[in-house]
Amino acid sequence: MTTALLPRIFACLLALAAGTAHAATPRLWKATHAVEGHGTTTLYVLAATPAGLPAEFDAYYTRAVLPALRASATLAVEGVGDGEEGPAAPGCDLRQLDEQGIAMLNDARQRILTLALQADMARRDALDVKALAKAPDPDTQAQSWARLVEMSDEFTLLQFARMQVAALASAAPDHKQGGNVAEALVRARPDLPVHDIDYRTGMMHAYCAAGPRRTMMLLDVVDSAPPSPAATARLTRDFDALLHGRAPSDGSPLTRLAPLDAGLVCARNRAWIARMAKVADGRTHFYVVPVRNLFAARHDDADCGGLLDDLAQAGFSVTPIK
Repeated sequence: MTTALLPRIFACLLALAAGTAHAATPRLWKATHAVEGHGTTTLYVLAATPAGLPAEFDAYYTRAVLPALRASATLAVEGVGDGEEGPAAPGCDLRQLDEQGIAMLNDARQRILTLALQADMARRDALDVKALAKAPDPDTQAQSWARLVEMSDEFTLLQFARMQVAALASAAPDHKQGGNVAEALVRARPDLPVHDIDYRTGMMHAYCAAGPRRTMMLLDVVDSAPPSPAATARLTRDFDALLHGRAPSDGSPLTRLAPLDAGLVCARNRAWIARMAKVADGRTHFYVVPVRNLFAARHDDADCGGLLDDLAQAGFSVTPIK
């Protein structure tokens, strides 16, 4: 080998290394459907976690996710509350809970109150002197949180707990984004119409339909805060495992709610695909979807394909964005 070839070989190695560095597991899919008289409709579907993992804001986010968002006419996420009216949904029946379930609910209330106080302290720590002077008295605020937690129904508690977990995650020293991916995308395109991926009561119905085991979801939210570096690293590995078609680790936050999959995954996917399959306006739309809903749930408590397979069966051509 002559010395003249060395610079060329070195340059090739650098290019290969750069290409490897930019490679990422696809977590965004493009689903297209041509309808006569309406042109081709495109749905971008992004797999996401509620935690807003640092890995979700990597080079792939900049290279693939944001351009897809810029090309979209609407954004659909969870919890906006503007969804259309769905089928009649029963509320949560407290009589379904046995003594253990009631104890779990009361435990969740106490832990959610603690989360609220911790999140409030984190918010106060972030205030400047002038803003701090105008902030409510800590004791008065604590009493308000206590009354709110005590009077809230289960589903309101669930939503409130998620808000406190998000606040604590945003206050973590290593958290640069200030929220999860859905929130970041809303901020990235303030001009974009944002809609709820669910029916107006869709998530409430999924929660209540879980029956006696539904309090597992409340405790799961509480258990996810405050996020530690070790917990974040484990959740990142589990997220990547799901994207590769592998099972996450035992006890993973992404699988411990598997007993509720019949409602949280299968039933919600059926409702979502019924609405998504009707979108035929020739435009591009962006959906942020919990990663578990994208893949099949087949075990003792549930048996259904994932949303990606549902889209293909509905006539969409589904391809990953690399």
